[in-house]
Amino acid sequence: MHKSSKSVNVYINAMRSMSLAVVLLVVLALASIIGTILLQNQQQTDYMQQFGVLWYWVFRSLGLFDMYHTWWFQGLLAFLMLSLVFCLWHNAPRMLREVRSRKVFITDKSLQRFHHLHHWYLRNTSKEEALTLIKKRLKDWEQKSSLEDDRVYLRADKGRLHKLGYIFVHSAILIILIGGWSGVQFGFRGNMSVPEGGNESKINFLKGTDIETLAMDFKVRCNDFYISFYPTGQPKEFRSNLTIIEDGKEVLTSDIIVNEPLLYKGTRIYQSSFGDAGSDVKLKLFYMDGSSKTEEVKASVYQTYKDSSTGISYEFTDFKPFNVENMADPGEPKEFQDLGPAVEFIMRGPDMETVKIKSFMNPFMRDGENLGSLLLVSFTSDARDYQPVSLGLDFTNPKEWALFHAFARHLEKNTGNDEKKNFEAFKAALKDVFGDTRPEGLQTMGSHIIQSMSILAKIPWVAIPVLDDYEQHYYTGLQLTRDPGMNIVWIGSAILCFGLCIMFYMPHRKIWCVLQPQGDGVRLSVAGNTNRNTLGFEQEFEQLIASISSNIRIKENV
Repeated sequence: MHKSSKSVNVYINAMRSMSLAVVLLVVLALASIIGTILLQNQQQTDYMQQFGVLWYWVFRSLGLFDMYHTWWFQGLLAFLMLSLVFCLWHNAPRMLREVRSRKVFITDKSLQRFHHLHHWYLRNTSKEEALTLIKKRLKDWEQKSSLEDDRVYLRADKGRLHKLGYIFVHSAILIILIGGWSGVQFGFRGNMSVPEGGNESKINFLKGTDIETLAMDFKVRCNDFYISFYPTGQPKEFRSNLTIIEDGKEVLTSDIIVNEPLLYKGTRIYQSSFGDAGSDVKLKLFYMDGSSKTEEVKASVYQTYKDSSTGISYEFTDFKPFNVENMADPGEPKEFQDLGPAVEFIMRGPDMETVKIKSFMNPFMRDGENLGSLLLVSFTSDARDYQPVSLGLDFTNPKEWALFHAFARHLEKNTGNDEKKNFEAFKAALKDVFGDTRPEGLQTMGSHIIQSMSILAKIPWVAIPVLDDYEQHYYTGLQLTRDPGMNIVWIGSAILCFGLCIMFYMPHRKIWCVLQPQGDGVRLSVAGNTNRNTLGFEQEFEQLIASISSNIRIKENV
């Protein structure tokens, strides 16, 4: 039994030790830094794009995307709270006793150890007169006197509640941790995606390493979504007009932007992201089989269209109405240019290599010159590996497509590489397409046709896909949070500030006065000390000594 009790005491002493508390605080601080740098509870697709597949699963397995719900973080939190409880349980009663009890009696041996000590001899003065004099000089101090034998002891205090600061600080930290724990256990922080005109009532969030879903007791409808961009293509501002629907009734409508959330029944709704909600796109396929045939493909982002005649599928992944790129040459100042709307899709088919394509709706313009249609192509299906492919031909101009095929047909009639015959073939093609009318921009059109003859022959696909039209649909990315422990944290923070003020600005200063009859007078000894701000106390003590000395007769060296 004795050994068991001794072991328990060892564990309790270890739990309340300062070294353990410091280690736990440092570890929690480091973990919190990670949680601050690595944004928590974001969309999983964002994490995947940011870190790649390998590091995404490494970070997710460690719970770093929702660190505050992991077993190891909550374990550290529990250990720190337990350490604070043991510390308060062991030290608070002792500190309270010290605050309440003010020992007046002091031995001569203890008195001589004080650094601040002064003696006087008061002739023809009684103890009562001397005590009255001292009490008058210490009128701003808390005083307590006692008579022991023939001596009178007087103790004066300022800042006697200093030790309460330690209790307040430790209690405040415990309250803050309890508030944080309450928020983790009973609160939530989840993501919701709401398309324009649609509504949603469920949030998804990562709890530790698992993805969970929570149904809210209200619905959120996105009435409208607005976004503006900087010249560099980065979003400047995006805002959502939201309506809260509860029990089938519209109860609140408001705009939200980043850092200006909507508060409803303890739940804060933040504007966090945006994206494509399945925009309708129309793609035009230009077949390269010599038939000049074109075909329209109507689909939506996140859908797949399969061409039954060729077996080629088009898996649409994203659409952006603005695509700003740096068009400056290497080493030159950046020159941003909006290339216009573009759709991204993955093209798969028999006897062809899978390829990711970004097809632009508008031809590529440089310094006012039309350089023809443009594609970005990646054979790794990774957007970071996009390579520009200039098609030479402006596919937004149907006449150029017709002229290209007419020129190709007439070239087939000519053999060899005779420039004169090629020129005659081009004239014949112009007549087939435009008749006797000379088209505007003939020189540019001719340049496009010549360039495209060599470029398009190298395209390995059956048809060239070009974006023809679109109807944009956004979704607004919302983050909904509820933290029932937030008020507890605020209370703890207020107590912490109060406790720190007591600790730093209310040092405990103590004065002892000993009066002993000696001859026809009284021997007076005054000593003092402080636990903080020694320099300030020294000045205050010297002022007290000077005040006493100016009102009594002094006998030196007694």
